[in-house]
Amino acid sequence: MNRNYAAHDTLPSHGPSGGRGVWRLLFVMLVMFGVGSACGPGDSGGDEGVGTRLTTFDADQLLSSSFSRSQPGSRGLEMLSRPAPMGPPPGEVTIDSLGVDFGAEEAPLRMIEFFDYGCGYCRRFHQETRGPLHEQYVDSGQILWKSIPFVIGRWPASVPISLAAECARDQGRDYFEAISTLIFEHQSDWKSASAPEELAEGFAEEAGLDMGRYRSCFENDELLWRVQAQTAFAEELGVRGTPTFFLVGWGPITGALPLETFQQVIDTVLVEALAGQL
Repeated sequence: MNRNYAAHDTLPSHGPSGGRGVWRLLFVMLVMFGVGSACGPGDSGGDEGVGTRLTTFDADQLLSSSFSRSQPGSRGLEMLSRPAPMGPPPGEVTIDSLGVDFGAEEAPLRMIEFFDYGCGYCRRFHQETRGPLHEQYVDSGQILWKSIPFVIGRWPASVPISLAAECARDQGRDYFEAISTLIFEHQSDWKSASAPEELAEGFAEEAGLDMGRYRSCFENDELLWRVQAQTAFAEELGVRGTPTFFLVGWGPITGALPLETFQQVIDTVLVEALAGQL
């Protein structure tokens, strides 16, 4: 089944006009709080130009060779330009096949999170804010949350680290969670390492993966296509800062914002979303 991550207007089309006014006020608050709390290709931290649409498009665009171009601060993308030897036929690549889903399919809200493992603000979000949000909204069935790691281009070591995470995900979502926790805990180590692949193998072993299966996946680039496709998807949406969150149908949120700010926005949107279903 193809879950509904289709495009919606940035602002809700349902609910009282007063509710929309509250959302506009909250969005202004997000812009104010988000300044300086996101990583970018040039470490600008801004969210200027971040797209507000969320669309599907031809799968061959996801698997195109768009990573070969050279841009300032894009060494990570250059490392991602090598051909992916494996992967599904282009027609089978969908949004469902990207990222990792958490929560109930029937949840009234959908959140898509884009992050780079090398981003310090992403580490802060995952270590301080993500857990309470998932406990309050995902575990309770109110949000279907899709996490999409990609390579923003600032940290070349993010490529092998992201590939390691995909190989862990291939063995189960719990392994993906375990290796992601280790990756963030040791972020400063692998970002400066001359051989991040060796550290990635240590993370995989500590996370309890089947190491024979992991090594085959990692050494043969079996899931490199996913890292490439997820990076292309983020580019298509205009994601220029991490972490970036698309609250589908309502708008983008950029930055490692305070937990209370996330809660205020989500609670407001939940009220309007549920009111629109009555």
